[in-house]
Amino acid sequence: MMPGVSYILAFLMKLFGEFGGITAFRVLQAMLQSISLYLMFLIGRKIFNTKVAITAVILDTFCIAEIWTPNLVLTETFFKFFVMLLVLFSLEAIEKNELKYYLIGGLFWGLAALFRPTIALYPVLILIMWVINKVKLINCIKYALVTTIVFSAVLCPWWIRNYNIFHKFIPFTLATGNPMLQGTYINYDQSSRSTDGLNYKQFDYSYKDNSEQQQNNVEIAISKYRLENLFPKHPIKFILWYTLGKAWWQINYPFYWKQILGVNFIEAALYHAIIILLSIFGIVKFIKSKSKNKLALLPMMVILYFIVVYLPFFTMGRYFFPAMPYVLMFSAYGLLYLGDRYGIVEVLLKKVKKDSR
Repeated sequence: MMPGVSYILAFLMKLFGEFGGITAFRVLQAMLQSISLYLMFLIGRKIFNTKVAITAVILDTFCIAEIWTPNLVLTETFFKFFVMLLVLFSLEAIEKNELKYYLIGGLFWGLAALFRPTIALYPVLILIMWVINKVKLINCIKYALVTTIVFSAVLCPWWIRNYNIFHKFIPFTLATGNPMLQGTYINYDQSSRSTDGLNYKQFDYSYKDNSEQQQNNVEIAISKYRLENLFPKHPIKFILWYTLGKAWWQINYPFYWKQILGVNFIEAALYHAIIILLSIFGIVKFIKSKSKNKLALLPMMVILYFIVVYLPFFTMGRYFFPAMPYVLMFSAYGLLYLGDRYGIVEVLLKKVKKDSR
């Protein structure tokens, strides 16, 4: 695991003790979750308008996962918070073309990576935005160098620690074997292992004798072995699984594993499905709009990024959670479009006025 959560917990436990530290961790997450609503408003206002931004915030407050998640001792809340700051300052940097925003962006890029290494390829999105906005090559090089230096400064203690313990450079983490192996099973059906005709006895899969690194190497080797032998036999199935299949597993259900506040799983899933459908509709309508803001391409790509980056591995709704703020923004855009198109907003306003009398 990346050390972000450990850093925060160690600091808070030092101040408040073990139980008090965990409580403080949850309180801090609740605060960050509240601030994230304001960040959503700022991003939404920048790429759309105030009306869309406020609507997105309202839609977000009804997402039960947003209330449930801060109670967990996991990476989600911190990671989403730092990614939102990264996106906000990326938009500022692209719009204003000033070095200071790239410097700040590099800081939040590094902080986000301390919680999850999957954000490491985020600069690819910035490169695409540079091409679209025709940023000069000399400026691209300057911004890239500054951002990389700041990112490296944030990750440097982690790199030093890894080198001292493992005697080699480990930029993020070696813990990719198990998610990669699970991802090779279509629909995560591991019962197919007994009928796929492969010889797994050649791999030393003993947890007792192997170190975590050795076990990780074994899991990666089995993953490659499965793909090399099963993909040629079922190419269509595996292509669909590693694209649409895993993408569906990410977006089809919210990150909500335990019922709270009387909201059951079916209700949470139904609301999530409505948000996803509204978002798809909003993205399509926004792309077709002649007066669209080109900056909106970045949050669109962020949504796609969080789908694609997990496709080689095990995927689920939890990994799509950091993309939900941008999904909600386009949901709000789609909802307001429908409201204006069919006069829903006016009808509701008239009803409110009538009831108030």
